[in-house]
Amino acid sequence: MVLQRAPQRAIVWGYTDTFNTQITLRMNERVYHTKSSPSSDNAFGQFIWSVTLDPQPEEGPFQVLVTQPLSNGTLATITLDDVLFGDVWVCSGQSNMEFSVGEMLNASVEIENAIKYPKIRLLTTLHNQSATPEAELLGIGLNWTVASPTSVGSGYTSAVCWLYGRMVHDALGGRPMGLIHASWGATEIEFWTPAQALKDCGILS
Repeated sequence: MVLQRAPQRAIVWGYTDTFNTQITLRMNERVYHTKSSPSSDNAFGQFIWSVTLDPQPEEGPFQVLVTQPLSNGTLATITLDDVLFGDVWVCSGQSNMEFSVGEMLNASVEIENAIKYPKIRLLTTLHNQSATPEAELLGIGLNWTVASPTSVGSGYTSAVCWLYGRMVHDALGGRPMGLIHASWGATEIEFWTPAQALKDCGILS
């Protein structure tokens, strides 16, 4: 995956089944401590913890190690390997954004050349909707993966998103790019707008 580089501060978060439990995150010789919040439990009875990382000017790759002590004296551990810091872009819209790399002109050449861009990472959401804001994605079509002929040509990668990200990557000297593709053909802007904004405009009561 790719997290946003400095000067922004990336946020890493997750779930735990216990309230006020101690969470430790280690990355690049830095140690962070946090606890799960009593006001952020979800519908499954879990609690959300979050860590705001220091601004990270180096691109990595880094390993992110998260640990939580269990009641039996052992540690629950989650490890994220090969994490890069760069620019993260959300590519959203209708059918023009949904149009895949495999459908574009010279698709075979573009897909073959994807192997040259290991610092570009891709994520694609599935078509899921909710009447209320969600804390996490309801479905993933393409999980975080390194750009390759397989991932770029999978049908989940947007042509516009890929070409934009690749060109910016080249223009910035090979800066890591995280491309999050979340589009749905023929959807109206209201479906992508926070409910409060629609209320403020008199569209939603």
